[in-house]
Amino acid sequence: MSAREFHSLFYTDCRPGQGLRGGAGFQFQAVSPGTTDEMMSVVQRSALYEAPVGWMREKRPVADYPPSLVHVHDGVYATARGIYLGEEAGGVREGNQFTHALATGDPQLYGPIRPAQLWGASWWAERPAPTTQCDPVPAEPEPGPLGVAALREWVLGQPDGESWLLAVHSAVDRMHEPDARRVLFVSADAEAAVRWIAAATLLLPQERALRVGFRVFATNPQYSRHEVLAVHPDWAGSLADPARTNDFVVFNLVTGEHRPVEPTGSARHWVPRFLHADPYDVVEAVELAHQFARNRGEELPAEADRLAAGVLMLDEPVRDQDSALVLAEWLASPPAVSAADVLEPVLDAVLASSPTLPVLTRLAEAATDQAGRVRLALLHAEVDEIVRGTPPDDRTPLSPRRWTPEEAERACELVEAAAAAVSPERMDRLLRTATRFDVTPRVGRFGDAASGFAAWWADHPHTSIDPTRWTCGQQVVDLLRDELSARLAGARAEETAEAIRDRWWTLLAPTISDPFMPLDAAIAAAAVAAGGDARRDTIALFRAQLRASEEPTIGQVVWDALFRLSPPTMDEVAEFLSALPSTAVTDALAQRAFAVLEKATVSGRYLDVLRMLGHHIGDRENLRRLWEDDSRLRSWLSAFHRHPTSPESGAGAVRDVSERVFAARAAGVVAALLDTAPQTAVAAVEAAGAGMQQMLAHELPQAWNRETTPPGRRDHAVALAFLTAWSDNASEQVRVAFDKALEHWAGKHKQTDYRRISKLLRAVDAEAAAAWHDWLKDFAQKKPKPARTREVARLLFGRRGGRGK
Repeated sequence: MSAREFHSLFYTDCRPGQGLRGGAGFQFQAVSPGTTDEMMSVVQRSALYEAPVGWMREKRPVADYPPSLVHVHDGVYATARGIYLGEEAGGVREGNQFTHALATGDPQLYGPIRPAQLWGASWWAERPAPTTQCDPVPAEPEPGPLGVAALREWVLGQPDGESWLLAVHSAVDRMHEPDARRVLFVSADAEAAVRWIAAATLLLPQERALRVGFRVFATNPQYSRHEVLAVHPDWAGSLADPARTNDFVVFNLVTGEHRPVEPTGSARHWVPRFLHADPYDVVEAVELAHQFARNRGEELPAEADRLAAGVLMLDEPVRDQDSALVLAEWLASPPAVSAADVLEPVLDAVLASSPTLPVLTRLAEAATDQAGRVRLALLHAEVDEIVRGTPPDDRTPLSPRRWTPEEAERACELVEAAAAAVSPERMDRLLRTATRFDVTPRVGRFGDAASGFAAWWADHPHTSIDPTRWTCGQQVVDLLRDELSARLAGARAEETAEAIRDRWWTLLAPTISDPFMPLDAAIAAAAVAAGGDARRDTIALFRAQLRASEEPTIGQVVWDALFRLSPPTMDEVAEFLSALPSTAVTDALAQRAFAVLEKATVSGRYLDVLRMLGHHIGDRENLRRLWEDDSRLRSWLSAFHRHPTSPESGAGAVRDVSERVFAARAAGVVAALLDTAPQTAVAAVEAAGAGMQQMLAHELPQAWNRETTPPGRRDHAVALAFLTAWSDNASEQVRVAFDKALEHWAGKHKQTDYRRISKLLRAVDAEAAAAWHDWLKDFAQKKPKPARTREVARLLFGRRGGRGK
């Protein structure tokens, strides 16, 4: 047997030797080669003709018994036609029948034919075969009179035929859902029931239609395994009333009544088309929609699958925007299909429907060859909406896509034309839309409108506009700068300056470059006054121009631009002056710096600035004294660093330096002293006099308590403090301060720390080390404070006859 043939099976009452079993009785009389036991079991269990017992008792004529048509899917597919023969083969009793069945495991053999269409086919056998072997039936067998067009015409000829098909198809469509009820036709005419089944299953894809089992007629529907059944009114009993049973959805073809059925989406879609369009195309569209669903991994088609199939198979237009949106979603996430054969035609149909913005927005995500065309249509729609002033909705971001050169030019021209016509209030929205579509309009193409927008923008400084969201943002910002510059030079200068301080500087700070330009100067001043990163970055930007410019007044101009609203810190003044060549520090600029010094505390930075202004001090005696003291101290530090013990490094030169200068340069002085041996350092301290000693009384304890100070330097600081306090020329104030600080140190340290200090002091002389040990003993005795103070004074100051003499 060919693989493209149905297995054929005959079943009837056999005489001895006539059937497969060999004996007499009901059995398979003949089967085609290769028929399996499973096929015979399915046919015998579910597909044989059922003779009505009541009619047999009444001995009705054989001609009254209608033929049957049965289809079942139970591991294999089987479709069978049966007829009633009357007397059994032995001629003793009623009940003989003949069933011819087709069986296969391959649903493809049915082709496009639904099993119910095989009713009345001419090839059905009605008598036993000469032998126990019969011929198979070719694949895609010829149907009977129930062709597609004939069924459509028949339904249209039935009373209320469209609503009946809507209900029948909906009931069958739901057949395999959970808790779905079976369908029952009550009809005296078997063919009428078969026609409804055939029409309903034509609107199912073939794969699903073949899984719908039916029996026409069934003598006892409640015990039948089939999903769709037909019963003669004589056998129906209470089942004939659609309202009296919950087991079936009853369609009584005798009374014209049926149970109400909520139409399915499939029924609403396909039934009107089947009845009013080309029915063959509709059947193919049903199959195509099913294929779309399968390609998406779904069992049942969605509305979009049906709409797309209608476009492709029925040449249907997209009738409304709801359908257009459904198809746009489908195109954005399509099944695995050919773009050229499927997606492009569907896209054409959607675009031909004058789609609204939501539809175009979704279409823009479709990966088709016409994506550029879609985006241009969407851009046109959005731009048109902005120009008309329709309140825009929030737009979802578009996925990146490169325009072709032709598309890019068309998109630019579209935006530019709209920009020339749009009101200033809507320009921001238009330019942001251009950015969304990766379009960079050429501002020169709508120059008048752009300038008008810049003027409007300048009038509304607090409008929530962010030009970084425009692809042409810098060009428009330049126009805004031009507008503000003109206003600063005109009657609105004060108002504009205030707006710059209040709002514009935050936007325009990245654009400044020229301190000689009034607008840049105003922006810079506002940015510096704002503080933080803006201040730091703006000062750095203009400071970099100080050395690069050959303008003799560059220093004054930059100073005024930066600090007209907020005076500089001492660090800023120092950095500013250090960026200028010394010859560029004019007297006018020096006066600005002196004004800052007058209000500042003397510090290292203060003295650095004063040093850079030395040629401009003039008759400012206080500043000159500080400048001279600082010069002597720095000279001494320089010499001390080079040769701590040389005559040039003698500290006597700084004996008259003021405490303010020592305090300002404390870090450098302390570092220099701690970098030398204690005996050298203490000699310098003794020679330097009270100013340095007073500074050390404050700074040395900080040095040894600071965690960042290296351990060796901490020990040197302690040793130097002790030696300074033990010095003959230390003041009472210095001695007391050091005594208090050393007590605090000793209270927090251990014997190992004491011994390190002792070692350092022995390097000076034995007497210093002995004094240290005596001081520690006294500290350990924990004497009352007044007694201890006198004891320490005696120890430190009463044994100095041999030192420094």
